Amino acid sequence: MRRTLTLEQDAFQAAKAKAAHKNISVGEAASQLILRGLRQEPSSRRPSAVFRSEGGLYTSKEVETALDDE
Repeated sequence: MRRTLTLEQDAFQAAKAKAAHKNISVGEAASQLILRGLRQEPSSRRPSAVFRSEGGLYTSKEVETALDDE
């Protein structure tokens, strides 16, 4: 089914990377990622906020912990 979606840049990059890795279309990769997320229990889903810096990727919880340590 053909649909138009507006994706966050990081969501699009994740779908694009999965598509390249699996040799599938970006649409199929996005569908797989969405369905995988929907099948997970809410407590096991990845955090909604991820921050990128020179040192890598950090979750909001990691940022909060680092700020508390200061």
